[in-house]
Amino acid sequence: MHYDKNEFILLYNNDNDKDRKTLAYALTISKKINRQEINSVRISDTLFGMFLDRLRVDGKMLVNKSDPYYQENIRGHELTNDEWYSVLISRPSLLRSPVAMYRNKCVICETPTDVYRVT
Repeated sequence: MHYDKNEFILLYNNDNDKDRKTLAYALTISKKINRQEINSVRISDTLFGMFLDRLRVDGKMLVNKSDPYYQENIRGHELTNDEWYSVLISRPSLLRSPVAMYRNKCVICETPTDVYRVT
């Protein structure tokens, strides 16, 4: 995957209202957004690794720990970043929040307006 630091990348779940609002705010920053909608495209492991690296977190930080699937099947298990990647690919609903990356800044968007923190 070729990465251009001037490219706005948004990892989000279109089934989530907050994520769709975040996308709307992101469109005010840049009209050209590399939309990585987790339900419709397979996020590359390289891109996933870039998000984790720039956020300085492990894969568990991107997972919604209140989700029933997490509580029943994953809670209490220690997973590697590769395993967290596999979990998110197989269960996109576990993505905690949209994640935005722009000009080498990366942010987990807890609220839709958090996307402005990448500018």
